[in-house]
Amino acid sequence: MRARFFVFGLTTFLLPAGIIALPALADWPTFGRALCTAPGNQIGPVIATDGAGGAIVAWRDLRAFPFNIDAQHVLGTGTVDAAWPVNGRALLSDSLIATIVPQGVESPAIASDGAGGVIVTWPDGRSTLNGEDIYAQHILASGAVDPAWPANGTTVCSVVGDQAAPAILADGAGGAFITWMDGRAGTAASDIDLFAQHVLASGGVDPAWPANGTPICTAPKIQSEPQLVADGLGGFIVAWNDLRTGNPGSDIFAEHVFRSGVVDPAWPLNGRDLSPAPGSQTTPQITSDGSNGAIVAWTDTRDGNDDIYAQRVTVSGAIAPGWPVSGQPIAVSPFAEVTPTLVSDGAGGAILAWQDDHSGVLTMRAAHVLANSTRDPAWPAGGVPLSFSDCEENNQVMVSDGAGGAIVAWQRCFDIFAQHVLASGALDPEYPASGRAVCSLPGSLQHEPDIVAAGAGGAIVTWQDTRDGLNDIYALQILAAATLGVPGPTTPPAIAFAPPSPNPARGPVRLRFTLPRDAATSLAIYDASGRQMRDLGSGTQTAGEHVIAWDLRDEIGRVVPAGLYFARLKTQGHELTQRILALR
Repeated sequence: MRARFFVFGLTTFLLPAGIIALPALADWPTFGRALCTAPGNQIGPVIATDGAGGAIVAWRDLRAFPFNIDAQHVLGTGTVDAAWPVNGRALLSDSLIATIVPQGVESPAIASDGAGGVIVTWPDGRSTLNGEDIYAQHILASGAVDPAWPANGTTVCSVVGDQAAPAILADGAGGAFITWMDGRAGTAASDIDLFAQHVLASGGVDPAWPANGTPICTAPKIQSEPQLVADGLGGFIVAWNDLRTGNPGSDIFAEHVFRSGVVDPAWPLNGRDLSPAPGSQTTPQITSDGSNGAIVAWTDTRDGNDDIYAQRVTVSGAIAPGWPVSGQPIAVSPFAEVTPTLVSDGAGGAILAWQDDHSGVLTMRAAHVLANSTRDPAWPAGGVPLSFSDCEENNQVMVSDGAGGAIVAWQRCFDIFAQHVLASGALDPEYPASGRAVCSLPGSLQHEPDIVAAGAGGAIVTWQDTRDGLNDIYALQILAAATLGVPGPTTPPAIAFAPPSPNPARGPVRLRFTLPRDAATSLAIYDASGRQMRDLGSGTQTAGEHVIAWDLRDEIGRVVPAGLYFARLKTQGHELTQRILALR
């Protein structure tokens, strides 16, 4: 892993690899801006643009029991909006929260209101007779809860049976479409349907829509994981995972809903099957095709292995010309390819990213599918590796870079990384081959990222962070020019200390470092308490690359216990650290 030196005044700073130094006036801290560090855990952050280069993040807040939903605004400069409460705006009053025990408040979904604020939706159990219902609230750009909306949120759906897992889409007029999994029809474990509702900018439910929602799919068995995209005509297309066919497993279905709340009669009742193939199709994700239709991607086991497929459906409900009736294979190999996400390429196709175990551990790859269903011939046939890490990667999120490429962020073991893939299929040459560290802090866990486009081709990433012992909420901006925060100096790297390999490890670990010139160097292993466990050598090392192995033993030859350890390289008056997770 490389480190970079930058000089401000007479002081030299050494920054961890993958972190670009920020100029003195920058407001984005190197390891992220804290949005909430209140006591207790803050979990499940979701993010939406403020329309001005910043973002609003909402999360489930466990700082006090009973729990709440909170939100915070970070400006494009990296500062937290001073008009908003420190540690976030609570959406629900303490008096209401006290009434929804033990049902509680579940994790939120979020959409921009188009005027600098957001609409947040969530399930909660305030109605003990009905189970969990769906609610929504509007937070203004000022940080105030919209006084025109009910004090504790608009009731989106409150019928008997649990309503869960809401997804939300801005309606383009200050309101939002919300869809959810609905158990009103019967036993929740065996018969779950999909419903949707339209909440107006005024805070009321659209009177043209049925009370408690329009039925999207009421087919037998379970419909789940609804995903929404605008149709460009005022309505939306929703895709989901569906168990009705039992062929065996599930298929991916989609449906079109007009702005009026009417389900498009040109589409099959209860949705179009996008994947009528054997095996199981799961984890659907959706993006616009730019022509009022949609492209949907999923994990597919039709060949007995986990692969990635995609399908394009037109606004008329037909499979797009040139696309196979059961979906276009995107990543099909003897290796496992799972959990895709995708964004529009701006030309009728899409860029997809997924977890891929070509290297023996799940890492990130990406591919480009054109509007006519063919794979972009300029991109590698097996997908572009976004990372060459030895550590498992998951929970990827992505946004368009506005130029036909995409920025992808994900969780790598304990950290958050990102990569920029260009429209050509090449990786941004300013990014490290295995991705740029968004946040990599020893002794803590950064996880559950979400992302939103912000700035000129850039993005803001938010995540859960345990650097202070419990889960807090942080965010950081990634610019398309391969920097974090705002552009800084571009002094070339001086010392490189690569990620340990393999990591996590059950046997010997390779520690690789590169020196720009001959220098006195020491390398040692420390446990989480800071106690030195093993001296791996001291002395003068020549310029160039060096590899030293640690056999997971201490100074007297005992195998160290499972846990977190730190490899510390000292050279030329500087110190670099890498983490190692020892397994047993």
